[in-house]
Amino acid sequence: MKTILCCLNSKYIHSSLAPWYLFSACKRFCCEDVELKVIEGTINENENSITERLLGEKADILSFSCYIWNIEKTLIQARKIKEQSPDTIIILGGPEVSFCAREILTENPFIDFVVSGEGEKSLPELVDCICAGCSADIKGVSCRKGDSVIISDSVSDVRQEKVSPYSEEYFSSSGNKIAYIESSRGCPFSCAFCLSGRMGKVRYFDINEVKNEMLQLCSMGAKTVKFVDRTFNCNSKRAAEILGFISQQYAKAIPEGVCFHFEIAADILTEELFEIIEKLPVGSVQFEVGIQSFNENTLKAINRKTDLKKVTANVKRLLSFGNCHIHIDLIAGLPEENYESFIKGFNKAYEIKADMLQLGFLKILKGSPMAEDRERYPCEYSPLPPYEVISTAYISAEELHKLHTAENELERLYNSGRFTRTLDYVLSVSGLDPYTLFFSTGEHLKEKGYEGSIRLDEYVNIIHMYFSSLNNVDEDVLRDRMICDRLSTNSSDVIPEKLKRPDPNLKKIKRELEELHPVKNGTVRSVAILYSENRVVYCDYDRKHPVTGEYSLREMQNAECKIAGDDSIRNSQSPMRNRGEMIRTV
Repeated sequence: MKTILCCLNSKYIHSSLAPWYLFSACKRFCCEDVELKVIEGTINENENSITERLLGEKADILSFSCYIWNIEKTLIQARKIKEQSPDTIIILGGPEVSFCAREILTENPFIDFVVSGEGEKSLPELVDCICAGCSADIKGVSCRKGDSVIISDSVSDVRQEKVSPYSEEYFSSSGNKIAYIESSRGCPFSCAFCLSGRMGKVRYFDINEVKNEMLQLCSMGAKTVKFVDRTFNCNSKRAAEILGFISQQYAKAIPEGVCFHFEIAADILTEELFEIIEKLPVGSVQFEVGIQSFNENTLKAINRKTDLKKVTANVKRLLSFGNCHIHIDLIAGLPEENYESFIKGFNKAYEIKADMLQLGFLKILKGSPMAEDRERYPCEYSPLPPYEVISTAYISAEELHKLHTAENELERLYNSGRFTRTLDYVLSVSGLDPYTLFFSTGEHLKEKGYEGSIRLDEYVNIIHMYFSSLNNVDEDVLRDRMICDRLSTNSSDVIPEKLKRPDPNLKKIKRELEELHPVKNGTVRSVAILYSENRVVYCDYDRKHPVTGEYSLREMQNAECKIAGDDSIRNSQSPMRNRGEMIRTV
């Protein structure tokens, strides 16, 4: 019996562990008559092409892994497959259907089964049952019986032999995608907006197996390896052993250039972990810290236990090491958080100067406490995925719209890493706080008719004009800061119109610089004069810094080269941001 395990990912570069775990589980525990195959696609593919690919397999059973980003496209595919191949058994599983199986089966008659929770045990049992033509009650499997819908609760804490998703078939299909790995399941916290706390207590996988899997992924060419553990450092001893393993094996069994990504709780970092992290090879690790809110009442309302003072101090300490990319998160729309409170928290988060500050918007996930206790958590949210909050008892739809405006410019100006020195200068002299600067910039763009995507050089020109109009901003200084940002982040050697200053001396300076410091073969060099400081800076585009994502900006001075802009570049103990792939609409 041919069984296809399918997942539609959000982008080609992404992959999913779920179908590969299920593939290995079915391969190990199903009867010999079951033929298995994994098919991964993306939600951006042509719908008809995906349908044709799936129909071409002539599968007896088709199982989909469902998430908020793919549920709509998955249901479309499931319906089309059933219409054209009525005998194909359609199974859905994953977090997007685990807590609403009755709704899924009632509203979508083309779905035959829903597997809720962890499926490594229940799916092989279901496949074997279908293969044998028998009927049985399987824990975690909901279905129809006659006119009734039979619901089985979500399964967690699977008590059977662990299977590895990293089969030969996985590696042959993974290509250059981001690789995912888990060293534990479950979460020690029970945040009201999240599902992780509902998936059972934290269970840890054998640490030696985890290390072997890390090496496997690296040996197969993975450049980014993301741990999907919900709070990686909830067991500090295990975290220390894994991070120590990376430090010991980097540039040996782990090739240089590989980066491991971890989600951590910053307030529970131990001194032992700090000592290990400080010695990690530059660029080998990224940390994501979910702060969510700086409002103590909000954290209490969502059952989030966080020591905000420790979080702030510990994130700054991580940044001071200069060897790891640090990403922090805030969520707008949480209970007890009004517009003014969020702005205050946003400005606090910005002052941490993390490598990336993500401003997210609350999603009311099916199965989360916030979705199930509407009286305690009153809000209006979209009925369509990703179920984003529209308004709450604390913040209006208009205010959330303003936050979206600020978030767009946060992404373009800060998280892109293209305007680091520019922002530092403008904020230091204009008297504006960070939120007001991002929001007012977004409003200015709207007034000028710019919404959505805009070419980078055009954006630079607009930003130059707008920032020049702000109080106390010196246009010459602003231009020079923008030039330094441009040179260190853009290797095109093309200067936007508003930053150009035709100068007959520049050719002579370039010749003198070439004599002092010849360009390496094939390397492009950009040179600029900073008029407000009466000095020359240049960049050779040979190698980006693995954390900041910047090219070294050097100064031509007395036949020596040194890093330029001592007061315009962030303190050397707190490196600038690595955001090369983060820019969204510029």
